[in-house]
Amino acid sequence: MTTTTSLPVRLRPALAFAALAFLVVGIEHTVVRLPSFSQHPALSWAVLFDVVVGLPLLFYVLLLRRYRLSPLVLGTVVSACLALACWLLPVPRWPSQVLLRLLPVGLEAVTLLALAIRGRALLRAYRAAGAHETRPLLRLRLAAAQELGMAGGVLVAELDMLRYALLGWWEPLPATRPGVAAFASHRESALGALLGIVCFGLLIESAALHLLVRMWSPVAAGWLLVADAYALLLFIAHGHAVRLQPTLLTTDELLVRVGFFWQVAVPRGGWPTAELLRGDFTADAETLNLARPLLTAPNVMLTFAAPISVTGPYGIRRPARRLALYLDKPTALLDALVAPRH
Repeated sequence: MTTTTSLPVRLRPALAFAALAFLVVGIEHTVVRLPSFSQHPALSWAVLFDVVVGLPLLFYVLLLRRYRLSPLVLGTVVSACLALACWLLPVPRWPSQVLLRLLPVGLEAVTLLALAIRGRALLRAYRAAGAHETRPLLRLRLAAAQELGMAGGVLVAELDMLRYALLGWWEPLPATRPGVAAFASHRESALGALLGIVCFGLLIESAALHLLVRMWSPVAAGWLLVADAYALLLFIAHGHAVRLQPTLLTTDELLVRVGFFWQVAVPRGGWPTAELLRGDFTADAETLNLARPLLTAPNVMLTFAAPISVTGPYGIRRPARRLALYLDKPTALLDALVAPRH
């Protein structure tokens, strides 16, 4: 019940910003299209101020502070608002040609300076994370989350996705280390076949839809092609990530991983009880179905004594007391959890 009611509250600032931004852009678009707009130069100054200053200010008040986003995100928003102003106000109607040339240059200089400052802080945070985390990718996630907030989580997730999509073809399966039990979930599931069908269908759909939309709008066709290419990379990366990141059980930790979508590390003292699932499965508010990204039904249920926090895509966190998994050999995990480990 708590999860269901808290989600709209968390999204309320984003929805408020979207509604206000849509209203501002609609009003400015109407003003610019007025027949008398070109006769009043002050109106172009007002439109420019509302878009380049007003919208970023709304973003700062409603989103950046509320979600604790990195200040670098504000630079991206200002750039987007500058592009929006160029679209609303054709170049001959800009209040000042000098302003048109100087704004992007100044914005680029500020962005490069902020990136340099954040880069040094990110490197220090990465080194500090090495004190309690040896895995480079997790160290990078911790450092990015600490220094860049939500933007850092998105950045690391995108880099992670590209790494698996482009380099996963040549990366071998991780070697089993002494004292570590690995539990795969890709060999006996239909994930590989289903992803192959989805990717093949996406290629056919992308080519046909691109040619069709291109007859109406070449720009829209180009953006549609980019979206389809991104979706294709995401599916390929997901397949490789599931293969290369199995669930691990060591003497001190249970590391549950579903590709790069979900993961949680549980120390030995908090290990769950496990049971096999057979037949239909229905998730409740305290259960997180981690088999859904595998496009299959779960066959193992992990129940914890207290709710745990599971890390999801782009650094989001989801509390859960039960985890529903799919494993190729579910009984092996059940036996390993109850067996004494030295």
